[in-house]
Amino acid sequence: MSLLQPEWFREKEVLDVGCNTGVLTISIARQFGPRLVVGMDIDGALIHRARRGLLLAKDEDKAFPESLSKTYGDLSVPSLPQPGSFPGNVLFTQGNYVLDSDQRLNACTPRYDIILAMSVTKWVHLNWGDDGLKRFFQRAFRELRPGGRFVLEPQPFVSYKRRKKLSEEIFANYQQIRFRPEQFREYLLSREVGYSTCQLVGVSTHSSKGFRRPVFVYTKSEVQR
Repeated sequence: MSLLQPEWFREKEVLDVGCNTGVLTISIARQFGPRLVVGMDIDGALIHRARRGLLLAKDEDKAFPESLSKTYGDLSVPSLPQPGSFPGNVLFTQGNYVLDSDQRLNACTPRYDIILAMSVTKWVHLNWGDDGLKRFFQRAFRELRPGGRFVLEPQPFVSYKRRKKLSEEIFANYQQIRFRPEQFREYLLSREVGYSTCQLVGVSTHSSKGFRRPVFVYTKSEVQR
C-alpha cells in the first residue's frame, strides 16, 4: 500500500487481477476513495474468503448490523455494489483474466482507470505460458482508458523453479518459457502492447526477502492512435 498513490484511485474505476483473499482490494476501497474496485481471482475459494472479509470490514465500520449473513443472504452470492463509498464500492468476482485466444482480444474495450497485477505474473506464466501472459498484458492495456495505469509487481524467474512441478502441464509450460520477466518492460512499451511510459515506484516491503519485489507503473497515453 505504501507504494500506491491515493490520487491514482480517487473517484476511479479499478481492477485488481489475482486479488487472492481481497486484503489489498478492500484496503484500496476503504482508504483511497475509488468509485469502484473489482477484485478478480480464478480461485473460487479465495473469492469466497474475500467476500467474507468484506462483510467483516463492513461490521468493523459499523455500517451494517452484525447479523449480516441473515440480512444479506448466503455469503457465496455477491451483492451488487453501490459505487462511490465503502463498502459499496467493492465487488469480488471469480474469473480467469487470461483469454483463450488472441481473437477474443478484439472484443476488449476500455473500462478501467487502473489495473493492478500484484504477484500474479508467475502464475499466469506457469499455467498459460508465454502466449497466455502476453495475452494477459494485451487485455489489460485494451481495458484501460486513455491515461490509465497498469500497476505491475512481477515475480523473478528464479521463483518459478519452486513451483514448476505442481502439475505436468505447468512443468511443460515452464520448460518452454522464453519470455522472461526482465523482458516485460520492453514488451509492454513496444507497439505490440503500447504503453507510453514506465516508472519504477519502489520495492514492496515484506518481512520475507523473497517477497520484496519492484513495483512498476505503466501509463497508457491520453491520445490513442
